[in-house]
Amino acid sequence: MNKKIMGFCGYRCDLCPAYVKNVDILAKKTTIRKGWNTFFGFDVPEEKILCVGCNKIGGHLDTECPVRPCAQSKNLQDCSFCDCFESCEILPLRADILDEIKKKYDKAISKEEYELFFRPYSGREELKKQRKTRCAHGI
Repeated sequence: MNKKIMGFCGYRCDLCPAYVKNVDILAKKTTIRKGWNTFFGFDVPEEKILCVGCNKIGGHLDTECPVRPCAQSKNLQDCSFCDCFESCEILPLRADILDEIKKKYDKAISKEEYELFFRPYSGREELKKQRKTRCAHGI
């Protein structure tokens, strides 16, 4: 089992199809490109589908992410540590997108599609788990 790797916004890098350790063949990049276009409405050329995760330096796929610079400026491990977690206006731009996408998509989502295109980006859910775990341990 792979180690859980989470971005600032709660995205699971270790589950993301674009994460450097997950992208290995061009055919997979074509699948990723089509899925992202279908579900998220953006088109990323196959040669650009590669990311090291936002906790690393350089090689980020989402260069326009507003969450990363905010979390870095506050020296946070992830957004679950932020005092503004519940009231943040920036975090929803990434962490809360799945509910809106699911509402817009009128077809059934297969288990494979869910695992590849939805589970990695359940940011708010992951961050809430982090907070709950820390609270349970008095951290």
